[in-house]
Order: sequence, then structure tokens, then C-alpha cells
Amino acid sequence: MKSTHAQHDVIVVGAGHNGLVAAAYLRKAGFDVLVVEASPTVGGMISTNPVIDGAPGHLINEGGIQASLFRATSIVEDFDLGRYGFRQLIADPFHVHLDPEGPSLAFWRDARKTADEIRHFSRHDASNYLDFARQLDAAMDLAIPFMLGHPTRPALKDILPLIPTAARRRKDLAPLLSFLTTSHAEVIEERFDHPLVRGALASMPPFCWMTQDGTGWALIYIAMCHRTNSARFEGGTGALTNALHAWLKDNGTTVRTAAPVDELLTDGTAVTGVRLQSGEELHASRVMASCSPKATLSQLLPKGLLPDHLQRRADRIPTNVLETTTLKIDVAVSGKLDMPRHNKWRKDGLDLCRPIVSWQTYEEHVDAWNDVVAHRWPSAIPFIGIVPSRIDPTQAPAGQDTFWLWSGITPRNPDQPWEEVRDAIGDKVLKECATVYEGLESLEIGRRVFSAPDIEERFHVPDGNVYHVEPAAMRFGPLRPAQGFGAYETPVPGLWITGAGTHPTGGISGIPGMVAAKTMIRHAGRDSAVDRAKRLVGTR
Repeated sequence: MKSTHAQHDVIVVGAGHNGLVAAAYLRKAGFDVLVVEASPTVGGMISTNPVIDGAPGHLINEGGIQASLFRATSIVEDFDLGRYGFRQLIADPFHVHLDPEGPSLAFWRDARKTADEIRHFSRHDASNYLDFARQLDAAMDLAIPFMLGHPTRPALKDILPLIPTAARRRKDLAPLLSFLTTSHAEVIEERFDHPLVRGALASMPPFCWMTQDGTGWALIYIAMCHRTNSARFEGGTGALTNALHAWLKDNGTTVRTAAPVDELLTDGTAVTGVRLQSGEELHASRVMASCSPKATLSQLLPKGLLPDHLQRRADRIPTNVLETTTLKIDVAVSGKLDMPRHNKWRKDGLDLCRPIVSWQTYEEHVDAWNDVVAHRWPSAIPFIGIVPSRIDPTQAPAGQDTFWLWSGITPRNPDQPWEEVRDAIGDKVLKECATVYEGLESLEIGRRVFSAPDIEERFHVPDGNVYHVEPAAMRFGPLRPAQGFGAYETPVPGLWITGAGTHPTGGISGIPGMVAAKTMIRHAGRDSAVDRAKRLVGTR
């Protein structure tokens, strides 16, 4: 067995954006950091790579595509990422819902502008949308500081300013109790009548079975887009991790790709490093795992280090209990896509290939969820589509486009196995898309159709869960990923966790990596102070 005895302060497992963010904050604080990544490139689930055969010039956003919560952070400024070519492209409107006959409803950062569009269809819904947006914005006054802070030990300096803010907006906050306790469907039906409005809100975004109590919180997405605006990144989502990687290299930190971890090393009580699948051993005072917390605690960590009840709890971190999973389709096309029928109706010059687009009805969303939880493939699969190259031409050769499609409403445990239906599902969904996106069918060069088994293999994540932990209401804050593991520092000395499966959530934000790293830095400072005190006492 080959062993490397060089001692690092921290080994970060995973070079997704949270892992690289954590590594950057740690390096900036003076830590000696090494990053190891299983995949051949950095980026994790926001990688951008030419993955379609026959289309080497088409860059594909392999996972997420649009960021809003990321814009609430100071990550760009903290590492001067603009110097490394990082550029955000504002996506406003952030979502458009289509009527098959041609009309469309755009959702803009300015809620008043959205209400103006809704008013064309329903004055009642326009008025209610403004009320709803105001209530959600009041929630943002509290939610953003909570998301940016430590989930189990919020700082007093962050809490005190929230008290007068909450008191000032208490009338807007009062209706949010129902928003947090009722279903996604009930929130929509209680406030809105028009089919376009209902269909749009059903698609933003579909995390959980929408008729279950406690799923209405998903619509906080709208408030985030209103507060921070949504953005994509020039060069694709991977531009963020490429910029972070460049900063780390400039500051003396190595990121080793194609280096999958086989096991965490221990001395019997504490984690002391990692063993790669190659057999190489790398040692460090601490390990920060940004991969799936279930994979970390149940697969990489040797048994016996956690108390029995905590090991059982870790083993049951939910990655496959909501019965739903991702359908992800990417297409390279040899020309420019168009949406002539819908673009003609708008009269305002908005190119509908630029924003996120959906068109399934509210009723189709409800029916699809019912099918999914019954392990059936829905007759109509709700999804969102984008032409990434339209807002960012660098992602395709001149005069050509890429197409990106995502659904969160497909069965995780289908009665027909994925490998048997992959081609049929891809054909069916893209055929429907071709009725909206002119040229998608005739100009196709190649496609990639992914679901949970493919995602699990590509990104090394249990059950292909893109959130790492199911986005259930009781798996947020100090309960994410599980009770006893919500503080980033695990009960095993030397082992820390971060990433999508930790506070505050998945998606493109970088906040888990940022807060976990800052917490480790504070702990290291306290540990050093204790060590200095012990040495002083010992010399007396």
C-alpha cells in the first residue's frame, strides 16, 4: 500500500462548488488544504462539459443551471472571481409559463411587472400576486440571515436586527403560517384562479408531492428570485467552479481530480485522513466531506466510531423516500431554435428561448405527482426547458444551440425499470418539446437522457438524489441532514460535512461550503487558544 505522510491541515472531499468554496475560505484563513475529487473534472453537479457524442463544441450544464441564493452571498467579492473570468448573466424574467395557443405569462424580478402581466388574464390574481409577493418578501427578511448563518448556533449580532424587522412587517408575516403548514396545491388554489397562473406556480419548483401538507414552502423560490434576482454564468455553471479552482491554484492549493475516496482513515477514535481507491493514503488534521452526507457517514466512515443510535440515524438519512427523482435531458442542435408562435404573441421583443419555460397545466402537475407516488410514469411529465446558449452564446458553436430540460416529477421506483423506458421517455418528452421549440427535432445532433441510476453513477451520490438529502420540510436547518449532524462538525473528531445535504439547502448557493468553512476556522482558533493555555499552564 502506497502511503503519503505529508500532513495537511484539511482534506476536502469533493470539488463541487461547495467543496471548492470551503477550500477557498480555509486557504484564505491560512490552512494547508488539499481537495480530492472522484470525477475527472471539477464542478460536481454544476459541471459544464462537452458530453454529447458528435458535439464537442456544445457545452452542457450537467446539473443545475440557474442561481438565485448564490447571489445573497459575498463569495464573488471575497475571492475576486471576476479576475478569473467569472461573469453572471441576469435572467429576468426568471420563468415564463406558456399557453399552447400562444399566450405566455412572464415572472420578473419586479413583482409589479409580473402583476401587470397577470392582470391581462385576471385582475383578481394580479392583486393577490402582489399581496403574496409582499408576504414572501417579509419572510426573506428573516430567511436570508438564517440561511447565511449557523443552523444550530446563530450569532446574536445576526438575530437582534431581525426583531424590529419582524415587528414592522408582522401583518405580512402572519399569513405565512399557512404557507409553511399547508400543501403547495392548497397555497395555489386558495389564492389564484387563472389556469396560466396556477400552472406556473405548480412548476416553481416541484420538490415534493404537491398535495401533501407542509409542501407550500417550495414557493419561497419566488421570493428568492424577487429579492436577489436569478442569474446564469457565462461559460455555463461550471464557470463558477473553474474560477474557484483557478483562485485555489493561484493560492497554493492542489485539487486532485480522478481521485475517488475509498475510506476515511482513523486512529480508532478520530478521522485522520482518507484512503483513495488507488490505495494511496493522505493524512490531515481534519477532513471536510462535501459529498453526500449519507455516503460520508454510512459508506466512507468505518463502523464503530459513531454511537450506535447516531450510526442508525445516519444510515437512515432520507435519499429515496419521496418517490420522485430527476429526469435530465440535454440536446445539441446544429442550428438556432425558435418559438415563433409564442414570441409573436408577446409583442414586447422578449426571446422566449432565453428564460426557463414551462407549459404543463396545474391539473397535469397534480396528476403527475399522483402517478409518481404510485410508481407509474406520468402520461404527461411536467418539466422546464431552457436554451442555455441563447443567453450565453459561448455554450455552443456560432449559429447553433444547446437545449436543457429538467423534471423533478418522475418515479424513483418505477414499475417499469429506467433502462427499459429510457429511449421511449426521451423520445416522448422531446417530441412534445418540438411542438414548442421549432427546430429541436430536425436539427438534433445528439442527446443525453439521464435519470436516477445515471446521476448516481456520474456524480457518486446515493440514489441519484441531486439534493443529497430529500427536500422534506423536516430536513432543513439543524435537522439537515439528520438530528445530531446539523452543525457541520460531526460527533467524530476530525470529521466535518458540508455540501447540498447540509444547511441551508441544495442548489447553486455555496452557502454550505462557506458557513462550514467559517465554522471550522472559528473552532480552530478556539482549539489553538486552548492549546496555548495548556502550554502556559504546563510551564508553571
